[in-house]
Amino acid sequence: MKARIRMQQAPLFSLTDRSGAGRRVKAMRGFTLVELLVAVAIGLLTTLVIAQVLLFSEGQKRTTTSGTDAQINGAQAIYTLQRDLQMAGYGFASSPDILGCPIYARFNSADIATGAGTPTFASVLAPVVIDASDANRNVIRILGSLKANYAVPLQVILPSYNPAGAGTLKTVFPVTSNLGVRSGDLMLAAKFDGSRCEVFKVTADPTVDGQINRADEVATWNATAFPTLVYTFGDILVNLGSVLDHRYAISNTNTNANTLQLSRFSASSPTAVAAPTDLFPNIVILQALYGKDTNADGIVDTYDQVTPDTNAKWRQVRSIRIVVVAQSSQYEKEVVTSAKPLWDVGTTTSVSPATAACGASKCITLNVDTTVGNDWQHYRYKVFDTVIPLINLLWTS
Repeated sequence: MKARIRMQQAPLFSLTDRSGAGRRVKAMRGFTLVELLVAVAIGLLTTLVIAQVLLFSEGQKRTTTSGTDAQINGAQAIYTLQRDLQMAGYGFASSPDILGCPIYARFNSADIATGAGTPTFASVLAPVVIDASDANRNVIRILGSLKANYAVPLQVILPSYNPAGAGTLKTVFPVTSNLGVRSGDLMLAAKFDGSRCEVFKVTADPTVDGQINRADEVATWNATAFPTLVYTFGDILVNLGSVLDHRYAISNTNTNANTLQLSRFSASSPTAVAAPTDLFPNIVILQALYGKDTNADGIVDTYDQVTPDTNAKWRQVRSIRIVVVAQSSQYEKEVVTSAKPLWDVGTTTSVSPATAACGASKCITLNVDTTVGNDWQHYRYKVFDTVIPLINLLWTS
């Protein structure tokens, strides 16, 4: 008879156990509710601090980035203007006696310059014209030749050009040289009496030395009997090529407000102003001044916005002074600009519009409140200014 063996499982520990097993159970009881609440509170505070640090850091980054953008936009804007203005007057400035003459041009037999209801071609032969009708957003128009080479005025010789003449008298301009002239070039015929300048198109490559061809093309540039004047010995022709006629302005439309734009004249579609090209955003002020030498000593002594109206006054213009104000794109909750920016114009020359003392110098107040609006103090601004010599006029003088 098999003996039954009773297996009795011994308890892991007893209530009176004072060994390490009891202590292990006590250690495994977990956190108390108070401890959990304290840990959650600490975690929330830590998260809040981290969030505030990140928000502050992000705000600082945006402020820095928007300030850098304003710096870049303003610098590029003034560089672009400077580079273009230095070419102003190329091709015709070497004949200062014709500066300021009214330009007459016809396309499809309609006036597109002087005499037109809304001129699309330049109406005056001048390197730079400043439109200051908007005191804060001036329009700068630059005129010159786009001929890559040989843009030197050509002298007309006998037997002259006569729109009422017979045969080649009305189809050929006799000149001392036709070097560089090509079919399609726009030529400007001018007299030194300042009466008028007239634009026509070269209709064929020169095949005879000393002759420039002009045939009637009523649907384009050459209306019948146009140019209308007789051009004879001593008068000149200026080769404009396809014409450098650039207009810089700040847009104030809702879609792209405060964007510096460039409009280019199109010789192929001269009856309509081409759609402007957006250049640089957040440009809130563009102002320009003519630099004039009024006493013929070779030094600019006056800066103003008065557009010359005679040849003698145009010959006084030696430089253009411009200022560009760029705005940061970041709106700041606090007021960060307490006063309007100033344009320091120095004390050595006469300046108009009115200036005010700013330290030892004189300044023009830049009215960003007008262009930006009531929140102007919540943005930052960068001011860029320079004086650009009109080198084609200086070489002539």
